[in-house]
Amino acid sequence: MIKRIVMMQLLPEKEALFLDIFEEVKTDIRSREGCHDLEVLRSEHDGIISVWTISLWTSEDALNQYRSSTLFQKTWAAVKPLFSSKAHAWTLTLIEKVP
Repeated sequence: MIKRIVMMQLLPEKEALFLDIFEEVKTDIRSREGCHDLEVLRSEHDGIISVWTISLWTSEDALNQYRSSTLFQKTWAAVKPLFSSKAHAWTLTLIEKVP
C-alpha cells in the first residue's frame, strides 16, 4: 500500500470552485481500481488556503494508472488554474502503524 498526499495552494476566492470540481469527481476517483481511501482536507495559514488530498492505493502502479487516465487529466486541467503556486505531492510507504 502507498499513501499519496497532494498539497495545493489556492488563489483567493477559488476554494468553493475547487470543492465543486472535487464533488463531481470524488466518487469516480474513489472507485478507481486500487484506490482504497480518499480524503480532502483544508488548512489556512497567513490567509493562504491550502487544500490537501490524501489517497490510499494498492500500489504505485495503481496510482500511475489513475494518473494516466482521462479522469485525472480532465480533473487536473480544471483545478490547476485555481492554484496560486505549484502543487506539491508525496508518495509514502508505511513503515509501521502503531495501534
